Amino acid sequence: MTDSLATAEASDNSLSRRVAVDDGAAVFFTEERSGVIRTYDLAALPMPHWHGVLARAFTAVLNLGAIRTLKSADAAFWPIGRFLSHLESLVQSPRDLTDLTPEHLDGYYRHESLHTTQKAARTQMWQIGRLLRHVEPATMLSIDMRAYLAKARQTPKIPVQAAMPGNPLAVQFTDHDGVMFDFDFATLPFPAWQATLADAFTAMLQAAQGTSRRTAQRPFDALRRFLTGLEALPQPPASLGELTVEHLEDFHQQVRSELAPGAPPIHFTSLRRLLMHISPYEQLSTELRHRLEQITYQPEGPAETSRPARPGTGRTSAMPDGPYEAPAPREDAARTLKVHFTGEDGRTFEYDLSKLRHPPFHPYFASAFAHRTGPTGSLRTRASADGDFTAMRQFLGFIAALPNPPKSIGELSPRHLDRFRFEKLRTTTEAGVRTQMVLIHAILRTITPSDVLSEDLREYLGRRNLVSKLKTAPVPGYSDREFKAILSAARSDVVAIRDRIRAGEKLLATYRSAPDSLDADDQVLGMHLDEMDRTGRVPLARSTDQLWQNVMKGRLTMARRLFLTDPDITPLLVLGTCLTGRNGETLKELPPTHRLVEDRAVAITLTKRRRGKSDTRETVYWETGASDSRQLHTPGGFYLLLHQLTDRGRRFSGGNRIWSIWAGLSGARGYNWDSKDVNFGHVDPFASTLARVLNLSEWGTRHGLTSDDGKPLKITVNRIKTTVEVRTTKAMGGHLPSASRTNTLDVSFQHYLQGDPVVRAWAEEIMTTALEEAESTARQFKPRVLDTATEQALRDGSRTADSLGITPQALTEALDGKRDTLANSCLDIEHGPFDEGRCGVSFLTCLRCPNALITHQHLPALLALVDELEHARQQMPLDAWVTEHGRTWLALTRLILPKFTDAQRAEAAASKPAELVLDLLDGPKES
Repeated sequence: MTDSLATAEASDNSLSRRVAVDDGAAVFFTEERSGVIRTYDLAALPMPHWHGVLARAFTAVLNLGAIRTLKSADAAFWPIGRFLSHLESLVQSPRDLTDLTPEHLDGYYRHESLHTTQKAARTQMWQIGRLLRHVEPATMLSIDMRAYLAKARQTPKIPVQAAMPGNPLAVQFTDHDGVMFDFDFATLPFPAWQATLADAFTAMLQAAQGTSRRTAQRPFDALRRFLTGLEALPQPPASLGELTVEHLEDFHQQVRSELAPGAPPIHFTSLRRLLMHISPYEQLSTELRHRLEQITYQPEGPAETSRPARPGTGRTSAMPDGPYEAPAPREDAARTLKVHFTGEDGRTFEYDLSKLRHPPFHPYFASAFAHRTGPTGSLRTRASADGDFTAMRQFLGFIAALPNPPKSIGELSPRHLDRFRFEKLRTTTEAGVRTQMVLIHAILRTITPSDVLSEDLREYLGRRNLVSKLKTAPVPGYSDREFKAILSAARSDVVAIRDRIRAGEKLLATYRSAPDSLDADDQVLGMHLDEMDRTGRVPLARSTDQLWQNVMKGRLTMARRLFLTDPDITPLLVLGTCLTGRNGETLKELPPTHRLVEDRAVAITLTKRRRGKSDTRETVYWETGASDSRQLHTPGGFYLLLHQLTDRGRRFSGGNRIWSIWAGLSGARGYNWDSKDVNFGHVDPFASTLARVLNLSEWGTRHGLTSDDGKPLKITVNRIKTTVEVRTTKAMGGHLPSASRTNTLDVSFQHYLQGDPVVRAWAEEIMTTALEEAESTARQFKPRVLDTATEQALRDGSRTADSLGITPQALTEALDGKRDTLANSCLDIEHGPFDEGRCGVSFLTCLRCPNALITHQHLPALLALVDELEHARQQMPLDAWVTEHGRTWLALTRLILPKFTDAQRAEAAASKPAELVLDLLDGPKES
């Protein structure tokens, strides 16, 4: 083979940008660092009729980017010759690639295992598998071969797991290091079951993705323990068909009783996996099969309509599982320095204060922390408890680092707290420091007995408003254009998610009902979907028509056909906020239980923990929309769609929230690790914490969302909620009692509406319009007001009555006071503008009447009227006063009194009547 390797030095790479090109059966590769070009000539290899196809596939492998050195290229080329030589030596050698089968690759693996280590044999198999996955077109390979290559690794299942010769009850397992282990089922109870269970064990190992000893040892130990427990029963089952759900649940409870709170029952899950591989599967009872698949079993009759978990008349309240265990008293926390926390959201954790610094303070802080997280404490969620614990950790770390730290809790002084605050201000914002100081003060106030603290510190902590959280200005919402763009982007993504999963479900239904109607690739895909739907396990495989794809991406693509994945959370949560106007935390804790109301609405019990213990839950009724086209335009339609999309995943992830995604089996150990390992990668994304990263900025950038100033739009769920609050308030005409559906009136105004520029502009526009309309109405019917000069001109004849549009007689009588009312003169009482015939309206209306004539002699009464109206404003509700006297007030203050000088008003004020009867001015009232 060395003859086929020709090396040439090249000063520069005159080939294309690719590191490898092919010319017939020859492939030229350029090492990235040195520029050395090496030719790999497949013409010197066996099976000449395959050379052209394999040369193109080898070129594609070299151009992947993972191979950059000659050594790596040699390692990829060398197995090709050995593989082709093995095929040529066979009695029935495949004539072309279509004849190549998985058995040929398994035979090559066994052949290589005789001459090298298993690790080296597996590496060669992997190189050959990667080469064949880049054959173009892929249809040159048979469907069986493509299905085989679609898997992650092409290591044969034999002899990795096999029954030992002469002993079908012994299963031989070889781990990834080549070490062999024997599992002898003849040592287990129930001899009649041993052969069936050994076959199920073998099938389970062959289907498993891992090849470690733990993969086999854990289910075998769980099975032995389960069977031993059954054998000890007074009436053990006589056959596998007599196994019941009660047998399985007893084992489940036994496993859980030995675990720490919150730990996953891994042995129970391992047993469940093994039992699901029993063949024929139908020999197990229907009820047991449903339990193994984590489906609620309905013996007969239609499925019960789900309803809110809140109890009601005639319904029994939900009871906790198992016996009640009272929380440990705070005295135990002071002794053990461990505080076990169980939040109202179901999240649990054990805090170990012994790991913190400065041990002299540990008992007191542990006791105080136990009280704050206990039944009467104010910390009700894991997130709030974490905040307290973090504040304690940082404070104790600061105290321990002092040159002369206090040796006891009694030596702690206000000066220490002030020094801690100033130290934190060097690296933390004012708002963050204030929040931490509030928590530290709350912990110190909870320490009992309080007299262990110094008198100065007790007095310091007792001051009111010593520290408080910094109030920040509320963040404004989005403009109408920005909000519509966000809503459109989220809705388009959710439509794509819905269509993607429905397409997978349609293919699965076709595979189960009429598999022959599918082509070969879809039949393989349908087989994978069927396994995913039954077991929840997503195969580590690519699609048969995309063999070149990275296997992890291929697995993710496979999972997305039936399940939600992490990227789907962002558009779903954004759309949910846009349609419901609810907080992100409330949507993250949506329950799966609900009740349909006449197919028009859905009743859901929401959780909003910010409201306090007494008002945490609320039942809402969301419109569902009359058709599929309105599904993503109504909050109820969104909820029902989310329920459908997550229903299959919830069978495996469990939990009491509606959310379920397939998160895979990789990632950082510790984050959902146990849940992913037990549930085949299915998790509730908000089970551990509500603060899951959503990548909202990346989502907005992908959709090209920009703000009104052209910059990238910063997207937050809180701003979306604020926008919905603003739009709802405007739709309700500003009536807060009608608009505040998700918050109290004060919270809606202070946190969402008060600082929003859209609301302020809209409110200013409304107020301006209202004042303009009121002033226009007041000016429409305005009285005649004569200043001193005009009145004198009328008296001496230099101006005539015609200039006022009245008769000389009416003018003379008005100036002489013969036509006076209480605060003006009436020029024509027989023809009033407000009703037909003689005027019968109140005297206050005269101030807005064109028949009224006002001179300086009426000024004292007008000033007294102003006082009466002001007194009435203080006694009446403001809206009632505006309705009754607003126009009169505008007429007086804007049209009449400005006609007189300050000196005239001051002179008139000295002679104004002491009191005017406002009720008399306003006219008679019915008794």
